[in-house]
Amino acid sequence: MKTVSIIRGGMVCLLMGLFAACEKSVDVLIPGNLQPDYSGITTLRVENYVNRLFIDLLGREATETERQEAVQELRDSTLSNSIRRRLITRLQSDTSFHPGDSSYRHAYCERIYQLMKARFLEGADDGELQLRLGNARFAETIARLNGDSVGVFSARNQAESYERVLKSRRNYRLGKISFGEMCSYMMNNGIYDVINMNSFNFVNASYDDLFNRLPTRDEFNRAYDVIEYNKPAVIHGIACTNRNEYLRALTESSEFYEAQVRWVWFTLLQREPSTGELFRVLPHYRLSGDLMEVQKQALQSDEYAQFR
Repeated sequence: MKTVSIIRGGMVCLLMGLFAACEKSVDVLIPGNLQPDYSGITTLRVENYVNRLFIDLLGREATETERQEAVQELRDSTLSNSIRRRLITRLQSDTSFHPGDSSYRHAYCERIYQLMKARFLEGADDGELQLRLGNARFAETIARLNGDSVGVFSARNQAESYERVLKSRRNYRLGKISFGEMCSYMMNNGIYDVINMNSFNFVNASYDDLFNRLPTRDEFNRAYDVIEYNKPAVIHGIACTNRNEYLRALTESSEFYEAQVRWVWFTLLQREPSTGELFRVLPHYRLSGDLMEVQKQALQSDEYAQFR
């Protein structure tokens, strides 16, 4: 009985101690979780950070007014991540009028569009796309006059492929298409075919351009059958019978999302993302398809800003 009383007494003391701890505010210091000291960061370095953001997101340097306002905003917040993030979001999304850009959102989407043309189409000019579109429409008219239904179908498909590329900039800006869809349009037209002639080169190029690697032998064989013979095959877990379905399978695959994170890190930080960075960024990107968020993660870092 004496032992039981001691145990009960100890439990009471423990509970009283817990309640007392709950009533008292305790500051807990977590090692490595302190706000970095940015007091030594020069104004010139902050200006360089702002200028790099404008170049990488809008394709141009900040004006004197834009630079001064952004630097002041960052300085007032002691270069906090939240204000960096707000500045990046503004450059990606702000639809208010800005001379020369129409809007930051317009300029940002133009930048993405030009980067994708450089990546997939060797920087083909819009004038060339429009010329090919006009030629395809003319060929469609001639084929219709000649009663050539096969020619009509072929010319119409060609025209629509160029039209999708040209409209992808606006449709991406309005949220009507995803980044993956824009990539697939860039690879599904006559210019890409000229650059990567025949099915053999097309399959290799599609993997290299999207995933930065060549297909395995099994991947190549299945993809080649789809592209060359319209033979059904499963590509990255999706059943495909033609080029459109094949490109959709590639640009909706898990590997596509990982490859785009790697592409963002390489273009902005000139290195591969670490395993930890992939673990932090990739799950959300797979669910949302939000490329802007991936960019934010790199652009708001001290490494990109050169505040280390």
